[in-house]
Amino acid sequence: MTLFKTKINDEDIHFISDVIKSGNIGFGDNVKVFEENFKPFSKKKFNIATNSASASAYMIFAYLMKKFGKCDVYTTSIGFISPAWSAMHLGHNVIFVDVDDNLLFDVEHYKSIKKETGRKKILMPVLYGGVSNISGFDILEDEIIVVDAAHCVTPTVKSDYTFFSFHPFKPIACSDGGMISTDDSESYDFFNLYRNFGRENIGNTYDIVSDGFKFYMNNLNATIAITQMNRYHTNLDSRKKCHILVESLNLNGRLIPHDSMSSYYFATLICDQSEVEKLCNEYPTSKHYPMIHKTKLFDSGIRLENTEKIHKLILNLPLYDENIYHSRSRG
Repeated sequence: MTLFKTKINDEDIHFISDVIKSGNIGFGDNVKVFEENFKPFSKKKFNIATNSASASAYMIFAYLMKKFGKCDVYTTSIGFISPAWSAMHLGHNVIFVDVDDNLLFDVEHYKSIKKETGRKKILMPVLYGGVSNISGFDILEDEIIVVDAAHCVTPTVKSDYTFFSFHPFKPIACSDGGMISTDDSESYDFFNLYRNFGRENIGNTYDIVSDGFKFYMNNLNATIAITQMNRYHTNLDSRKKCHILVESLNLNGRLIPHDSMSSYYFATLICDQSEVEKLCNEYPTSKHYPMIHKTKLFDSGIRLENTEKIHKLILNLPLYDENIYHSRSRG
């Protein structure tokens, strides 16, 4: 697999190679640089770099369990498995919400199924395809909002916690990495300990003062991510141009719209089922996710009408390379 689908210049190569030559590729100074430089993207006071979005989600739900006990976690069934699994594994109650026609968390459906159980309600929407916002979240008041921004690095949706992904092909990429962003100082302290085995340094040794795992981002990945963060807006312009090329192909289906702050992770086409096989043979498409509520681990017999209707019609087209579409474009 190519490390990341974007250009890298000589200056970036020297920046990365200097870290490798130094031998300082564990937890190092560039992790803090990356966290600080990520603030304009997340719009949050605290940014905690991790080794993956999965680790980020796990830590968030570990913190919420410690603070509130068992919570009701409402999320969509079209998304990656690890956030929902983390919530369930840590003892929370996972409840699946239907999506709207653009594959986003349907707030009206949530309102129709939510129950007063005495437990805290956590809403976990997915910014599918790279969009930055979801209608209806701005008026919610009592819920804790944990945003899955694995596809988008410039979210504008209301949130208490947001987690990001930086693995290959993402809008900001490194070999692997994630981030938690929040304005809550108490959780910031928890995450900093948790990502480093729960240890607290004491002189030339340390004590274990909380739960934790090896969830921190290493210095090498942070260095790579810094080079890609510096290229984000250039790469975003390229992704937008690529989306315009996709639109010009006049494919037989409906393209899900991107908003003004979208990261344009991919172009999502909702097409007739008869077109799916044809387009899969012509373009590097993917279905991307199974429906979590239909997997063996989570299947409880519930029905999500719109999710199940749309899922078989989804095709995701990559936006990282204009050359894929230039030869086919009619525009």
